[in-house]
Amino acid sequence: MAKTSQTYEHVRRSGAQQLGAAGCATAQFDARVLLQAATGMDAGALIARGDEVMPASVKAKYESYIERRTRHEPVAYILGEKEFWSLVFKVNEHVLIPRPETEGAVELALKRLEDVKSPHMLDVGTGSGAILISLLAERRDSRGLGVDISKAALGVAQENSVLNGVEQRCAFQVSDYMAATDETYDLIVSNPPYIDADAMKALPLDVGFEPDLALAGGADGLAAYRAIVWDLPRVLKKSGAVVFEIGFDQGQAVSDLLKEAGLEDIQITPDLAGHDRIVSAKLSA
Repeated sequence: MAKTSQTYEHVRRSGAQQLGAAGCATAQFDARVLLQAATGMDAGALIARGDEVMPASVKAKYESYIERRTRHEPVAYILGEKEFWSLVFKVNEHVLIPRPETEGAVELALKRLEDVKSPHMLDVGTGSGAILISLLAERRDSRGLGVDISKAALGVAQENSVLNGVEQRCAFQVSDYMAATDETYDLIVSNPPYIDADAMKALPLDVGFEPDLALAGGADGLAAYRAIVWDLPRVLKKSGAVVFEIGFDQGQAVSDLLKEAGLEDIQITPDLAGHDRIVSAKLSA
């Protein structure tokens, strides 16, 4: 019986039960992913070896992962990485975890740049660098700057630029929005903090592990957009494009800010769930 309790499959089931009891909605999936990480095996290998006894050192590592997840620490932070745009990014508590819906910002940015040769790009609030690095990976003729108020976040972004082989075409700089740059850009892209003050008080436990700097958008969630849009005429090239990720109910408000600033060709793009997710526009020539 003792040996049975140490098998890969038994330990996985035990982990899933602990996560379920802690209220993790994705308990079975998380238990499997964390076991793969702890063992270095893929799902097929774990199934094939399910009745084998797990080494004590591996079991201890897995159980430490499970213990962290029962406190609702995101799996990405436990593993220290997250896939985005088919690339792998290092993540920690200093940066927002890249989410699938943010890939829409990359997609829209690439469309806005289709007719631009050797584009110069600026990612405002770059965090892990996921958006900028993904764009650089797609457009080998491009170069870019990522700015963030968090020096710790920029350290993560720099590591990710090296990890994904684009470090020769990008730089990272501490800046309060765009204040520290005096260059102009063909594209400005941003997934800024956009959660309003009331919603910040009721964040899911998992999201509560992520940095407030990357989440809190002021009383109405629009503070970052106002700051960026106000400075667009100085930093965005004529005919240049801006691409924002937004909260699901902010499409009209952000569009109005861009219209007031004189931008045109303003488009609101939904995500796969049908919610407004991206607002893009361009500065007139």
